[in-house]
Amino acid sequence: MTTDVEANSDLHGWGFPDELYSSSNTRGLYNPLHFVVRLRKDFHERLNSSPGGILKAGEGDFELLSAFSTYFHETIHWWQHVGSTSGLMLSFAYPAQAHINHRDLLEILRTLGPFKSLKTFLVKNDGRLAGDPQQRLNRIINNWHDIEFNRRIILDPLRVRENVTSSPFFEAVGHSLQIGLANALVLLSSTFDRDLTFLPNFKNWEAGFDDLRKRKVRGYFHGSDIHLVPLGAIRIFEGQARFCQLQYLHLASERKLGWDDFQRMGMFADVYVDAFEKFLKWAELEWPDDITDPTVSLFLLICDLAMNPCDGYPFDVTHFESFIESNDPSVRFMWFSRHVAKNPSLKRAITKCNRDEYLTVSTALCRSMVCRQPVEMGEQIYSWMQKADSLKQLLREDESFEFGNENLPVRVFFAKHLRFMEDKMRCPEFFCWPAMHMVETPASGVDLQRSMELFGRHQPLFTADLDGEIRPSLFKDRDEAKIYQTFNDFYGWNVLYDLVRQWTVTDGPFNYDYTWLTPRYSAAVIKPWVNTRFKDVFNFSLDDFKHGDGNLTFS
Repeated sequence: MTTDVEANSDLHGWGFPDELYSSSNTRGLYNPLHFVVRLRKDFHERLNSSPGGILKAGEGDFELLSAFSTYFHETIHWWQHVGSTSGLMLSFAYPAQAHINHRDLLEILRTLGPFKSLKTFLVKNDGRLAGDPQQRLNRIINNWHDIEFNRRIILDPLRVRENVTSSPFFEAVGHSLQIGLANALVLLSSTFDRDLTFLPNFKNWEAGFDDLRKRKVRGYFHGSDIHLVPLGAIRIFEGQARFCQLQYLHLASERKLGWDDFQRMGMFADVYVDAFEKFLKWAELEWPDDITDPTVSLFLLICDLAMNPCDGYPFDVTHFESFIESNDPSVRFMWFSRHVAKNPSLKRAITKCNRDEYLTVSTALCRSMVCRQPVEMGEQIYSWMQKADSLKQLLREDESFEFGNENLPVRVFFAKHLRFMEDKMRCPEFFCWPAMHMVETPASGVDLQRSMELFGRHQPLFTADLDGEIRPSLFKDRDEAKIYQTFNDFYGWNVLYDLVRQWTVTDGPFNYDYTWLTPRYSAAVIKPWVNTRFKDVFNFSLDDFKHGDGNLTFS
């Protein structure tokens, strides 16, 4: 995601700059709320004019390599969000904020009528409402904020003190992480596993977390001090994507491009190197001479392990008191880096970037934290795929690309997660060190055919075209008409999520500007379509809503 971090502090996620298609410095972007990859126009044109990408070293000109490396970078962001456990929970946060509150929202419409925002109304009228509406509004607003706080704590803890702890809706770091994960599991269970036959039973967690609150364990009770690692998943995600991109450029250029060249190209902004520099400090290592040095490979493995906690998903919580440490990617990243400093043999342990090295080093690091490594997590998820009828049905839908409309974005995204975890279980080395497997050199022994198959199978679902309009990726073994139907349904739901967010926490009239989806249509033109989507679900037109300062009266 190549954006200005300052632009990413809005309440509902990571924004992207309006000048995306005119700025020479913005190479590309993956937006995790819109689930789309965007590329700068000249890169788009260069890729469209060439079948290149996965190449033998020395093939392709610099413009082609640069364009593909940017697409590669943004594809890794897609992998992070569909293929890691932290990324999956972050991706489900946006849908969860709408789905979890659906019944309460319908009841509020029935009893109090259509008005916005619910947050302002609750603040202005807290304690003046009858019992049931008060409880429902409390639940809606607290659910929304708990999920949002979880996202912010994971993504950018550097901003938590200024943007989260001052909120009257904030409880504690541990509470936010717990509720964020539990609500993602509620979303999954309501779609695939209502009886919790294979998913972790989040209903059994409350007693454990209640005990932590009663004992005033730091991080788990209201008013507890905030102790977070100053890093954030944004920087881990960006570090992993950028260093994989640099490795690709280095190898594809026959090692002609190195650190100095990348520095001159402006590829070392803080957000891209912060995680690497902290890794070097905590692991007690020096900046390496070469981009393919074992130090870089170890860094990429630690990024992979940091963003793949297993307590709560796919395995149950085993130790409540260490829940924050187990589930915060920044804590995990620091822990594994410091473990390297204590075990110097790990510093040069990755020289071939193969499966054996992945298993050996990841197992050693994960044992230090008493957690499972990603291959074991993939095996657990694969066992669900073999046994659960609901997941067998989901995978049939994925094969035909014809998904049931109930919770359709959840179905589509989880299907891609299952497929990703299945391949990562078998080929973890490819997804940890992809650049090392995507350029053929005389000594590499790279299986380009396998790499092309894996890369093609896990390409981003949605990309923006030259005009900025989102389009679905076309898969050669899927019916194009079904792909477009799924695409249209997916973004119909996505727009509905945005409308629910506006209704819940945004004052004033609804905003119908969806040019991020289709620049061809103005707000006035697209309004009837989004209004129909909303009315089909909530039985009220958007024009029925009153909006003001929260001091509303109802007949």
